[in-house]
Amino acid sequence: MTSAPDPERVRKSIEALEAGGIPLAAQERLDALRRGGASFFTSDLTANEVLLLRGGGFRPLTQVMGSCFYNIGWQWMPGGGLGYGYTYNQGTTLELETPTEAWNEARRLAVGRLTEEARRAGADAVVGVSLQRGQFDWAAGLLEFVAVGTAVQSERYDLGPDPVLSNLTGQQFAALFAHGYWPAGLVASTTVGYVMTGWQQQRGISGFMSSTRNQELEDFTRGVYDVRGRTMMQLTRQAHELGAHGVIGVDFQREAHEHERDAGNGVHYKDLVLTMHVIGTAIVELAHAEEQAVYIGLPLNEEQR
Repeated sequence: MTSAPDPERVRKSIEALEAGGIPLAAQERLDALRRGGASFFTSDLTANEVLLLRGGGFRPLTQVMGSCFYNIGWQWMPGGGLGYGYTYNQGTTLELETPTEAWNEARRLAVGRLTEEARRAGADAVVGVSLQRGQFDWAAGLLEFVAVGTAVQSERYDLGPDPVLSNLTGQQFAALFAHGYWPAGLVASTTVGYVMTGWQQQRGISGFMSSTRNQELEDFTRGVYDVRGRTMMQLTRQAHELGAHGVIGVDFQREAHEHERDAGNGVHYKDLVLTMHVIGTAIVELAHAEEQAVYIGLPLNEEQR
Protein backbone atom coordinates (compact mmCIF):
# COMPACT_ATOMS: atom_id res chain seq x y z
CA MET A 1 0.00 0.00 0.00
CA THR A 2 1.39 3.38 -1.00
CA SER A 3 1.67 5.89 1.82
CA ALA A 4 0.38 9.44 1.43
CA PRO A 5 3.02 12.02 0.52
CA ASP A 6 4.41 14.15 3.33
CA PRO A 7 2.76 17.61 3.01
CA GLU A 8 5.94 19.34 4.21
CA ARG A 9 8.06 17.64 1.57
CA VAL A 10 5.50 18.50 -1.10
CA ARG A 11 5.55 22.14 0.02
CA LYS A 12 9.35 22.31 -0.11
CA SER A 13 9.41 20.71 -3.57
CA ILE A 14 6.87 23.22 -4.88
CA GLU A 15 8.86 26.11 -3.41
CA ALA A 16 12.02 24.78 -5.08
CA LEU A 17 10.29 24.51 -8.46
CA GLU A 18 8.83 28.01 -8.14
CA ALA A 19 12.37 29.28 -7.56
CA GLY A 20 13.55 27.51 -10.74
CA GLY A 21 15.11 24.56 -8.88
CA ILE A 22 14.47 20.83 -8.65
CA PRO A 23 12.20 18.79 -6.32
CA LEU A 24 13.35 17.71 -2.88
CA ALA A 25 13.74 14.02 -3.81
CA ALA A 26 16.08 14.91 -6.70
CA GLN A 27 18.13 17.17 -4.42
CA GLU A 28 18.56 14.40 -1.86
CA ARG A 29 19.49 11.78 -4.46
CA LEU A 30 22.19 13.95 -6.02
CA ASP A 31 23.54 15.16 -2.68
CA ALA A 32 23.89 11.51 -1.60
CA LEU A 33 25.65 10.69 -4.87
CA ARG A 34 28.17 13.47 -4.32
CA ARG A 35 28.84 12.49 -0.71
CA GLY A 36 29.18 8.81 -1.55
CA GLY A 37 31.82 9.22 -4.24
CA ALA A 38 30.87 5.86 -5.76
CA SER A 39 32.51 4.72 -8.99
CA PHE A 40 29.19 3.48 -10.43
CA PHE A 41 27.62 5.82 -12.99
CA THR A 42 24.82 5.98 -15.54
CA SER A 43 25.04 7.78 -18.89
CA ASP A 44 23.97 7.73 -22.51
CA LEU A 45 27.62 7.76 -23.60
CA THR A 46 28.96 5.16 -26.02
CA ALA A 47 31.96 3.01 -25.13
CA ASN A 48 34.24 5.18 -27.31
CA GLU A 49 33.01 8.34 -25.62
CA VAL A 50 33.68 6.94 -22.13
CA LEU A 51 37.19 5.83 -23.09
CA LEU A 52 38.10 9.15 -24.71
CA LEU A 53 36.73 11.14 -21.77
CA ARG A 54 38.66 8.96 -19.34
CA GLY A 55 41.79 9.48 -21.44
CA GLY A 56 41.27 13.22 -21.07
CA GLY A 57 40.97 12.92 -17.30
CA PHE A 58 37.18 13.18 -17.01
CA ARG A 59 35.11 10.70 -15.01
CA PRO A 60 31.39 10.23 -15.83
CA LEU A 61 29.18 10.75 -12.77
CA THR A 62 25.52 10.41 -13.70
CA GLN A 63 22.86 11.39 -16.16
CA VAL A 64 21.28 14.73 -15.34
CA MET A 65 17.99 16.20 -16.48
CA GLY A 66 15.95 19.36 -16.38
CA SER A 67 12.27 19.65 -17.29
CA CYS A 68 9.70 22.41 -17.68
CA PHE A 69 6.06 22.50 -18.75
CA TYR A 70 5.03 26.02 -19.75
CA ASN A 71 1.78 27.66 -20.82
CA ILE A 72 1.85 30.19 -23.65
CA GLY A 73 -0.20 33.30 -22.91
CA TRP A 74 -2.49 35.17 -25.31
CA GLN A 75 -0.89 36.52 -28.47
CA TRP A 76 -2.43 39.12 -30.77
CA MET A 77 -2.27 37.97 -34.38
CA PRO A 78 -1.90 40.44 -37.26
CA GLY A 79 -4.84 41.04 -39.56
CA GLY A 80 -7.47 43.49 -40.62
CA GLY A 81 -6.00 45.23 -43.65
CA LEU A 82 -3.94 48.33 -44.32
CA GLY A 83 -5.24 50.12 -41.25
CA TYR A 84 -2.50 48.38 -39.26
CA GLY A 85 0.17 50.22 -41.24
CA TYR A 86 1.95 47.25 -42.81
CA THR A 87 3.07 47.18 -46.45
CA TYR A 88 1.47 43.98 -47.65
CA ASN A 89 2.76 44.11 -51.20
CA GLN A 90 6.34 43.83 -49.88
CA GLY A 91 5.65 41.17 -47.26
CA THR A 92 6.44 41.74 -43.59
CA THR A 93 7.87 39.55 -40.83
CA LEU A 94 6.79 40.30 -37.27
CA GLU A 95 8.07 38.67 -34.10
CA LEU A 96 5.33 37.11 -31.97
CA GLU A 97 6.70 38.13 -28.59
CA THR A 98 4.49 36.03 -26.29
CA PRO A 99 5.33 32.57 -27.74
CA THR A 100 8.95 33.64 -28.32
CA GLU A 101 9.33 34.55 -24.64
CA ALA A 102 7.52 31.36 -23.58
CA TRP A 103 9.87 29.07 -25.54
CA ASN A 104 12.98 30.86 -24.29
CA GLU A 105 11.84 30.92 -20.66
CA ALA A 106 10.82 27.24 -20.72
CA ARG A 107 14.23 26.30 -22.11
CA ARG A 108 15.99 28.52 -19.56
CA LEU A 109 14.18 26.78 -16.69
CA ALA A 110 14.85 23.29 -18.06
CA VAL A 111 18.55 24.00 -18.63
CA GLY A 112 18.79 25.70 -15.23
CA ARG A 113 17.43 22.59 -13.52
CA LEU A 114 19.85 20.38 -15.44
CA THR A 115 22.67 22.68 -14.27
CA GLU A 116 21.53 22.40 -10.66
CA GLU A 117 21.48 18.60 -10.88
CA ALA A 118 25.01 18.66 -12.30
CA ARG A 119 26.23 21.04 -9.60
CA ARG A 120 24.77 18.89 -6.83
CA ALA A 121 26.42 15.81 -8.32
CA GLY A 122 29.80 17.56 -8.17
CA ALA A 123 30.19 17.85 -11.96
CA ASP A 124 32.63 20.12 -13.76
CA ALA A 125 30.86 19.78 -17.10
CA VAL A 126 27.85 18.23 -18.81
CA VAL A 127 28.42 16.66 -22.22
CA GLY A 128 25.95 15.62 -24.89
CA VAL A 129 23.21 17.99 -23.73
CA SER A 130 20.12 17.42 -25.86
CA LEU A 131 16.97 19.52 -25.78
CA GLN A 132 13.70 17.78 -26.49
CA ARG A 133 10.58 19.86 -26.86
CA GLY A 134 6.93 19.21 -27.47
CA GLN A 135 3.46 20.65 -27.83
CA PHE A 136 0.30 18.72 -27.17
CA ASP A 137 -3.01 18.32 -28.97
CA TRP A 138 -4.82 17.78 -25.68
CA ALA A 139 -3.69 21.13 -24.24
CA ALA A 140 -3.60 24.12 -26.56
CA GLY A 141 -0.83 26.56 -25.67
CA LEU A 142 1.12 24.06 -23.55
CA LEU A 143 4.75 23.36 -24.37
CA GLU A 144 7.50 21.28 -22.77
CA PHE A 145 11.27 21.38 -22.72
CA VAL A 146 13.41 18.48 -21.45
CA ALA A 147 17.21 18.86 -21.21
CA VAL A 148 19.30 15.69 -20.75
CA GLY A 149 23.06 15.16 -20.56
CA THR A 150 25.89 13.32 -18.80
CA ALA A 151 27.65 15.01 -15.90
CA VAL A 152 31.44 14.51 -15.81
CA GLN A 153 34.14 15.47 -13.31
CA SER A 154 37.77 16.33 -13.95
CA GLU A 155 40.32 14.21 -12.12
CA ARG A 156 43.18 16.61 -12.96
CA TYR A 157 41.89 20.13 -12.37
CA ASP A 158 39.79 22.09 -9.91
CA LEU A 159 37.32 23.76 -12.27
CA GLY A 160 35.26 25.67 -9.74
CA PRO A 161 31.65 25.34 -8.56
CA ASP A 162 29.78 25.99 -11.82
CA PRO A 163 29.60 23.15 -14.38
CA VAL A 164 29.95 24.11 -18.04
CA LEU A 165 27.35 22.76 -20.47
CA SER A 166 27.75 21.69 -24.09
CA ASN A 167 25.80 19.80 -26.73
CA LEU A 168 29.05 18.15 -27.89
CA THR A 169 29.38 14.39 -27.77
CA GLY A 170 31.87 12.86 -25.38
CA GLN A 171 34.27 12.29 -28.31
CA GLN A 172 34.02 15.90 -29.48
CA PHE A 173 34.45 17.22 -25.95
CA ALA A 174 37.57 15.11 -25.36
CA ALA A 175 39.06 16.03 -28.76
CA LEU A 176 38.54 19.76 -28.19
CA PHE A 177 40.11 19.58 -24.76
CA ALA A 178 43.10 17.65 -26.09
CA HIS A 179 43.75 20.36 -28.70
CA GLY A 180 43.54 23.37 -26.39
CA TYR A 181 39.86 24.37 -26.50
CA TRP A 182 37.31 24.57 -23.73
CA PRO A 183 33.50 24.99 -23.82
CA ALA A 184 32.40 28.37 -22.51
CA GLY A 185 28.78 27.25 -22.26
CA LEU A 186 25.62 26.23 -24.03
CA VAL A 187 23.95 28.93 -26.15
CA ALA A 188 20.43 28.64 -27.53
CA SER A 189 17.60 30.80 -28.80
CA THR A 190 14.07 30.56 -30.20
CA THR A 191 12.14 33.06 -32.32
CA VAL A 192 8.51 32.79 -33.39
CA GLY A 193 7.83 34.94 -36.44
CA TYR A 194 4.68 35.85 -38.35
CA VAL A 195 5.40 36.09 -42.07
CA MET A 196 2.75 38.14 -43.85
CA THR A 197 1.84 37.42 -47.46
CA GLY A 198 1.98 40.43 -49.77
CA TRP A 199 -0.63 41.00 -52.46
CA GLN A 200 1.77 39.96 -55.21
CA GLN A 201 2.42 36.53 -53.66
CA GLN A 202 -1.26 36.13 -52.83
CA ARG A 203 -2.21 36.87 -56.44
CA GLY A 204 0.42 34.42 -57.62
CA ILE A 205 -0.86 31.51 -55.55
CA SER A 206 -4.58 32.19 -55.92
CA GLY A 207 -4.78 33.43 -59.50
CA PHE A 208 -5.83 31.58 -62.61
CA MET A 209 -3.68 28.49 -63.34
CA SER A 210 -1.53 29.17 -60.26
CA SER A 211 -1.57 25.51 -59.28
CA THR A 212 -0.22 24.40 -62.65
CA ARG A 213 3.19 26.08 -62.58
CA ASN A 214 6.25 26.12 -60.36
CA GLN A 215 6.88 29.35 -58.46
CA GLU A 216 8.82 30.55 -55.45
CA LEU A 217 6.85 32.09 -52.57
CA GLU A 218 9.29 34.94 -52.07
CA ASP A 219 7.58 36.45 -49.00
CA PHE A 220 7.92 33.13 -47.17
CA THR A 221 11.53 32.69 -48.30
CA ARG A 222 12.41 36.17 -47.08
CA GLY A 223 10.53 35.49 -43.84
CA VAL A 224 12.65 32.41 -43.11
CA TYR A 225 15.80 34.50 -43.49
CA ASP A 226 14.37 37.22 -41.22
CA VAL A 227 13.47 34.77 -38.44
CA ARG A 228 16.79 32.95 -38.75
CA GLY A 229 18.65 36.26 -38.56
CA ARG A 230 16.87 37.29 -35.36
CA THR A 231 17.49 33.88 -33.78
CA MET A 232 21.19 33.87 -34.66
CA MET A 233 21.58 37.43 -33.36
CA GLN A 234 20.41 36.29 -29.92
CA LEU A 235 22.66 33.23 -29.97
CA THR A 236 25.67 35.32 -31.02
CA ARG A 237 24.97 37.83 -28.25
CA GLN A 238 24.97 35.03 -25.67
CA ALA A 239 28.30 33.75 -27.00
CA HIS A 240 29.88 37.21 -26.79
CA GLU A 241 28.67 37.55 -23.19
CA LEU A 242 30.53 34.32 -22.40
CA GLY A 243 33.71 35.66 -23.99
CA ALA A 244 33.65 32.92 -26.61
CA HIS A 245 35.83 32.76 -29.70
CA GLY A 246 33.22 30.84 -31.68
CA VAL A 247 30.19 28.55 -31.59
CA ILE A 248 30.31 24.95 -32.79
CA GLY A 249 27.76 22.17 -33.05
CA VAL A 250 25.10 24.64 -34.20
CA ASP A 251 21.80 22.85 -34.80
CA PHE A 252 18.77 24.50 -36.44
CA GLN A 253 15.26 23.17 -36.22
CA ARG A 254 12.09 24.85 -37.39
CA GLU A 255 8.34 24.39 -37.37
CA ALA A 256 5.85 26.15 -39.64
CA HIS A 257 2.11 26.32 -40.18
CA GLU A 258 -0.23 28.49 -42.20
CA HIS A 259 -2.48 31.10 -40.63
CA GLU A 260 -5.40 32.67 -42.46
CA ARG A 261 -5.61 36.46 -42.21
CA ASP A 262 -8.73 38.47 -42.95
CA ALA A 263 -7.63 41.44 -45.08
CA GLY A 264 -11.14 42.88 -45.28
CA ASN A 265 -13.71 43.05 -48.08
CA GLY A 266 -13.94 39.29 -48.14
CA VAL A 267 -10.23 38.86 -48.93
CA HIS A 268 -8.28 36.23 -46.98
CA TYR A 269 -4.51 35.80 -47.15
CA LYS A 270 -2.55 32.69 -46.13
CA ASP A 271 0.34 33.80 -43.90
CA LEU A 272 3.04 31.70 -42.25
CA VAL A 273 3.83 31.24 -38.54
CA LEU A 274 7.44 30.11 -38.30
CA THR A 275 9.22 28.90 -35.15
CA MET A 276 13.03 28.68 -35.33
CA HIS A 277 15.13 26.92 -32.65
CA VAL A 278 18.94 27.01 -32.59
CA ILE A 279 21.46 25.55 -30.13
CA GLY A 280 25.25 25.33 -30.04
CA THR A 281 28.30 25.29 -27.81
CA ALA A 282 30.36 28.44 -27.33
CA ILE A 283 34.09 27.68 -27.07
CA VAL A 284 37.31 29.46 -26.17
CA GLU A 285 40.80 28.69 -27.42
CA LEU A 286 43.26 28.27 -24.56
CA ALA A 287 46.29 29.71 -26.28
CA HIS A 288 48.02 31.12 -23.20
CA ALA A 289 48.79 29.87 -19.73
CA GLU A 290 46.76 32.67 -18.08
CA GLU A 291 43.70 31.65 -20.09
CA GLN A 292 44.15 28.07 -18.99
CA ALA A 293 44.16 29.22 -15.38
CA VAL A 294 40.87 31.08 -15.92
CA TYR A 295 38.98 28.42 -17.84
CA ILE A 296 40.58 25.14 -16.79
CA GLY A 297 41.59 25.88 -13.22
CA LEU A 298 44.44 24.70 -11.03
CA PRO A 299 45.70 21.12 -10.82
CA LEU A 300 44.18 19.08 -8.02
CA ASN A 301 46.39 18.33 -5.06
CA GLU A 302 46.56 14.86 -3.54
CA GLU A 303 43.86 15.58 -0.96
CA GLN A 304 41.42 16.67 -3.66
CA ARG A 305 41.91 13.64 -5.89
